[in-house]
Amino acid sequence: MSSIGSDPAQAGAGANERPRTTLFLSGIALCASLAAGAIGIASVSALPGVVAALMMGMIARALLPGLAEATEPGIRYCSRTLLRIAVALLGLRLAAPDLAALGPGAIGIVAVSLAATIGAGYLIARPMLRDRQVAAVAAAAVAVCGASAALAVSAIFPQRAALERMTTLVVIVVSLLSTIVMLAYPPLAAALAFSPAETALLFGAAIHDVAQVAGAGLAISPEVATQAVAVKMIRVAGLLPIVLGFGILLRAKHDGGTRPQLLPTFLVAYVVLALIAGFGIAPPLLVSLGSTAATWLLTAAVAALGLSTRLEDLRAAPPLLLAFLAAQTLLQLAIVVLLIRV
Repeated sequence: MSSIGSDPAQAGAGANERPRTTLFLSGIALCASLAAGAIGIASVSALPGVVAALMMGMIARALLPGLAEATEPGIRYCSRTLLRIAVALLGLRLAAPDLAALGPGAIGIVAVSLAATIGAGYLIARPMLRDRQVAAVAAAAVAVCGASAALAVSAIFPQRAALERMTTLVVIVVSLLSTIVMLAYPPLAAALAFSPAETALLFGAAIHDVAQVAGAGLAISPEVATQAVAVKMIRVAGLLPIVLGFGILLRAKHDGGTRPQLLPTFLVAYVVLALIAGFGIAPPLLVSLGSTAATWLLTAAVAALGLSTRLEDLRAAPPLLLAFLAAQTLLQLAIVVLLIRV
């Protein structure tokens, strides 16, 4: 019985609100739990955390579809809002002294190969994939920094189920390709008789994900791994102009509906945090904590993508997407090797 003077309608609305809030928080907790498990797996194996999170999310969706559907608001929050926060925090990983120590030659090679790979990749992907947004996501994933770039580019576009499904497929395939090239490029560098500095440049400029860049470098020496990761950070620095460029392109060719922001807030935050980290304005501990938070939030966002993916979506993956990502990976390798030789 309701109390005297209470409004039954308001009481009912409050009762309905509590279950919705509980399910929302349950979705976030589910993504966080999967992220914790994935990061734990990555710490004791060669499997990258984002790949583990994606696989765990997809398995959870297959085994507990009702739970994934019931907690969908919280899962969607992780795959969108937390993703944007994670991308912004990635700016803390850019260290100006490390980039400057590479020298203008290495920076020039990475910049030219990045521009050539993203430009040629998008032009090739556009007719193959027949979707401007998917083409942008796929091209950026290979050219810049794997899953992080794919998710960042996808985040600037109006959300739709088809784009989310294709972004998930891009993350899966690029992560697999990144693991393959991590194993293949060390013997390739030896066959090409590259010096340690050239080997680090090859790994940093042509392997998709940071974890695999470090793994390939460690196969040679700790010094090569450190320098390769520094090279990789130049590509990460290219995330802002590339995402901004695709945002401008989308505005120019927008077909109606909600017009996207020219410069999303999370990219502004990315720049501010990159400046703070790069010029030593923030205490090292704060930078370290922010970088760690970026890893956790990005992993949780990828887990959310897995929870939103059905196995039938994967079976419907277009073969042209696989062919394009493999071809762009080889194109990137050829461009980097040519520039190093020159």
